[in-house]
Amino acid sequence: MRVVYVKSPFQFDIRETDIPEPGENQVLLDVRACAVCGTDMHTAESDADIFQSFGHEIAGVVVENGPGSYRFRAGDKVVVESGTFCHVCENCRNGRPDLCTNGLSILDDVEISGYADYMLAPEQALVAFDGLDFKEAALAEPLGVALDLFYTTGIELNDDVAVVGLGPIGLMTIALAKAAGARNIYAIQRSKRSKARIELARKLGATDVILTEDTDLSNYNFPRGGVNKIMITAAPSVIPDMMKIAVYGSIIGFLGIDLQHGNITFNANDFHFKKLQLRASYAVPALWFPRALELLKSKVVDPKDFITQTFPLEDTEQYFRKQKEDSSDVIKMVMVKTED
Repeated sequence: MRVVYVKSPFQFDIRETDIPEPGENQVLLDVRACAVCGTDMHTAESDADIFQSFGHEIAGVVVENGPGSYRFRAGDKVVVESGTFCHVCENCRNGRPDLCTNGLSILDDVEISGYADYMLAPEQALVAFDGLDFKEAALAEPLGVALDLFYTTGIELNDDVAVVGLGPIGLMTIALAKAAGARNIYAIQRSKRSKARIELARKLGATDVILTEDTDLSNYNFPRGGVNKIMITAAPSVIPDMMKIAVYGSIIGFLGIDLQHGNITFNANDFHFKKLQLRASYAVPALWFPRALELLKSKVVDPKDFITQTFPLEDTEQYFRKQKEDSSDVIKMVMVKTED
């Protein structure tokens, strides 16, 4: 079998290795699709000090069960949750599995990840699916992240909503806000470089696309003088500016990290007197995979809107370089081992 390894900056190596045997509570998967995530790009660019396997937006087929694994049979189609909750800790038993820190993490607890022919996955992390092809099902992971931000921000009927950052997750939240009955949805992006993403934002129901390199948000004519819900999928540095367009009582949901520049400054008095809320969305452990799969099947979030490129495993480096150097037509790229 083949496995793609990466080391920063953008050094790729496809290695041959034996197909592994599943251990206790593990399942051997035939990987059929692995979607490219922004985290993968960061890994390739700066976060991989040594060669490592990577990729976590995975759909595949069960090949073999290890000892203690019995929920799935060979041939079952499954997606892999990026992280799970343990079911037995105090938070899990008190009905807060979202606060569990004892579950398995695909990013940390598997030796071979998604850019490979086969991989071992904990049985606990697998969710069965049907009615989707593999590349579509691989979008369950980013859609689960989008759902977490959507629920964290508390989008409701007739809200005026701003979505900041038009990556795949930000775009998915536009579709979710539209389905939830938001009155106006403003897609906010720094520049017009990502033409395909701007076009999709409009198709998904954005009232307007605001490019901050051309438009001063403080001068924008929002019907309510601002918005009452904000979903941020950009770097922390944008938060203070987004507070300026938040009306009294607004909720700001934030999803995004910048390990080098994570500090921000804002006026706490303004925050207090405007009665704002700033809420962190962090989809660890993963909670929404079954719902995400149903939303993809029903086309509330249509996977065909998002998948713009597919590529075979052997072309992984070529397509990663394309996303880095020329992403104007890229929304979501997916490695597929076989076309469905």
